[in-house]
Amino acid sequence: MTNIFSTGQVARMLSIPTYKICYAHSTGQLAEPGFRFLDKRCYTAADVRRVADHFGLTIEDATLKAAGKEDR
Repeated sequence: MTNIFSTGQVARMLSIPTYKICYAHSTGQLAEPGFRFLDKRCYTAADVRRVADHFGLTIEDATLKAAGKEDR
């Protein structure tokens, strides 16, 4: 079964504000995720990787940052 994530979940995973993802979508800088449910964006793992790439992050970077283990 495929995991599906909301915009808020993706923002938390990548440690970036939700509004930055929404702005990137609304200005056409970042393609919309593959589907919507109840008019909400639904992200697959591939979509999350694409969002991370857009913001110059890797999933590993985001995971470390969220865990508070990033080098300072």
